[in-house]
Amino acid sequence: MEIWDNSNGLPQNAVFALEKDNHGYLWIATEEGLVRFDGISHLVFDQTSYPEMLEQTYYTFFKTSSGIWGTADRSIALLEKTIEKVIDCSAITENTWIRAIFETETGELFIGTQSGKIHVWDNGNFRELEFWNPEKRLEILGFYPIEKSKLLVGTTHGLYELNLSSKQMKLISAENFTAQKVFGSNQSVFISSPSEGIFRLKENYEMDPIISNDLIRDLNPISLTTDSENRIWAGSTEKGLILIENGMVSRFTYPELKNYTIRKIIKEKENLYLGTLGKGLALIRPAKVSQLYFDILSGKNIKAIFQSADSSIWVGTRSDGLHRIKGGSIRSLTVKEGLIQNGVTTIGEFQGKIYSGSNSGITVIDQKSGKVLDQITQEDGLNGNYVYAIYKDSKGWLWILTRYGGMHYLDENGTLHTVELPEKYSNTNFISILELKNKQLIIGSMNQGIFRIENGKFIENLTLPLTPGEDTIYCIFEDENDDLWFGTHGGMVLLSNGKFRALKKSNGLKSQSVYSIISDGLGGIWISNNFGVQYLPNSELDRFKENGAEDFFIASTLFNKTLGMPNSEANGLIFPAAIQDFSGKIWIPTVEGVGVIDPSSSSQGIQEATNFIWDELHMGDKKIPIGTQITIPTGVNMFQVSFSLIDFENPSQYSLYYRIGTDTDSWLPIRDQRQLTFNGLKPGKYNLEVRILRYGKLDQVKSLPIEVSASLTETTPFKILAALIFCLLVYFIVKYYLNIQMKKSLEEMVGQRTIELSRANEKLKNAVLEIEDQNLILKEITWNQSHLVRAPLTKAMGINQLLIKYANYSNVEKSKEQLEIELLETLKQLDQLVKETHAKSENIKTNEQ
Repeated sequence: MEIWDNSNGLPQNAVFALEKDNHGYLWIATEEGLVRFDGISHLVFDQTSYPEMLEQTYYTFFKTSSGIWGTADRSIALLEKTIEKVIDCSAITENTWIRAIFETETGELFIGTQSGKIHVWDNGNFRELEFWNPEKRLEILGFYPIEKSKLLVGTTHGLYELNLSSKQMKLISAENFTAQKVFGSNQSVFISSPSEGIFRLKENYEMDPIISNDLIRDLNPISLTTDSENRIWAGSTEKGLILIENGMVSRFTYPELKNYTIRKIIKEKENLYLGTLGKGLALIRPAKVSQLYFDILSGKNIKAIFQSADSSIWVGTRSDGLHRIKGGSIRSLTVKEGLIQNGVTTIGEFQGKIYSGSNSGITVIDQKSGKVLDQITQEDGLNGNYVYAIYKDSKGWLWILTRYGGMHYLDENGTLHTVELPEKYSNTNFISILELKNKQLIIGSMNQGIFRIENGKFIENLTLPLTPGEDTIYCIFEDENDDLWFGTHGGMVLLSNGKFRALKKSNGLKSQSVYSIISDGLGGIWISNNFGVQYLPNSELDRFKENGAEDFFIASTLFNKTLGMPNSEANGLIFPAAIQDFSGKIWIPTVEGVGVIDPSSSSQGIQEATNFIWDELHMGDKKIPIGTQITIPTGVNMFQVSFSLIDFENPSQYSLYYRIGTDTDSWLPIRDQRQLTFNGLKPGKYNLEVRILRYGKLDQVKSLPIEVSASLTETTPFKILAALIFCLLVYFIVKYYLNIQMKKSLEEMVGQRTIELSRANEKLKNAVLEIEDQNLILKEITWNQSHLVRAPLTKAMGINQLLIKYANYSNVEKSKEQLEIELLETLKQLDQLVKETHAKSENIKTNEQ
């Protein structure tokens, strides 16, 4: 039995109505709102979260192909995955309230009220049913369709038939008959009368008595229902359930519900859904984990469990002794029968004897007779009286592990030996042991790692990569690949190829501690912890070996109290902390009894397909039902997609992962939430996928197309236009810059040229001045040539002519010699003038250069 009330999902504990919609959701009507339940999570519909609701309290449900019609005092609502429609009925409920509702094939709604009227809702309007005209004033108590066009109406003054085709009504019972509840199935229709009992309605409307009211005076009529075998179920006003079959009444009581009235019942296959007054919803279903029904073990804190060679099971307890189960009977041993102590920490077998360890030593018991034979304590050679583990190896040696470095074994002759260890391990507590396939022994300790032993000799010690306190090795397991797994206080630690890797709670383990690891031989292992028993398929263990990512999340299935465990907390620091018996069943000790799991049936018989449903899209305060796809409007950055995985058998059998996109390596685990949040997705089209595994094996993948709308500024044409504008802007900026640079360059060039021209003008002016000076010199030269040179030249030429013709001149006063001397002087004078002229011309040439 599992119970949901206002402490774990319901808004209030009084259940008025109970029904499943066409999707498979279970709807619960309470005083504080409607609740939709998928087997693991609740969604509450009230006026705060769903303001379209006109009322919060609904009293009756009527299921149709459209969904569930729920009736409140003055309104009705259609429920199908969500609240599809709400109709205000205040116009027809003045001074009365709604008692019944029915939907025709054409979509018309018949609404019956406490005042005895039937109103029809058609095309948004109410009208009274014209052919409903009973002769007496009455109250309508319920509707029940029997054919496509016929409806039974239960009232306080008789049972009526409404023929919707012929539009006629007919009283089919005595007028003084109160048809309090009309119920049944396609096989049979039943009528309950508070004064006469329960009747079966025959084809001719005769009433066949089923059971007298005298036998069911405590029956709660509003809870009446039938199951698939046509049996009648009802709740008792006093306590428990009533089953009516073949005229016989059976009663079932449940300690959890002993003070609460059962008001609504759904019997579905092997499941019972019970709506109670004050206790909320109770779900009773076949247990996946069976228990031992021995009173002496009921509720006891169970410690070590062991199966001996004769198939008997030995069960140790914390303070209630040792118990032997064989052939359906149980026998107990306590200190009265010779046990050294009633608390049992470990159990083993050696040479036809049972060795029961405690924190005070070992009790030796004869396996056949069950009598105590002997005791083994420190006085007999043990290092400590607190015995943690007793284990027999393939050589027939019995290993005994205790506190204070106690690593002992009894050889085939029964002689006690102590393994010699380095001094630093003299105070180590040894708590677990396993013989490997290579015949070596691995012994686990508290805070000192593992010890490898061969032929009774210490080989090596290895510490695990755990923090102090976590390094407590509760169990050891060797898999098919000869890799070692250690159950520790810090998770499961794998030793493969000489390297350690830890599988922790963050990787999918339900608890930090792992007390036992058992292979079922069918493809998986079972581990016990503080929250139940977890099943891990070998394929997931192999995936862990291959996957080196820190965000690895393992697919698993959890078996806990909701599936039949006597308590979800298993026991640890005992040996063995779980066993697999000779039939393959796994026995788990818990703090309140023994849980027994049959691995062969746990994952078999899966008949129902996974019922996965995309639920609602949440955007701010808006909640929109999800269809085949969703579109996120422009401007919405964050949204949530909720979904449901409807399962009332074993919701914990699923492991879920999701991804958005196509990267096959990006599957992310979905833990306990049923809502995925996305923030900042870029505009575009996406495909949201949810990967569903059952018992660690892929079941199916569900997908949901999502389109994130782009704003105007995020569209491709806008981006292209923006790019063009940007390019043009860059062009004009560059052009403007180049123009400025060119202008500046031209200005610099003009300035430079102006300077050069100014300099040229100066040079030109200087040149002109020089030319003018040179012209003066030239003029001077020319003047010299024309005046100074010409005179001596003429004189020289005249003297020369005179000398040539000297004989012809008689009046010459000078001698010829004097004339020659004078000619020479004249020529010298002329030569001096030529030299001066040449010097001036050289000066002009230098200035030109």
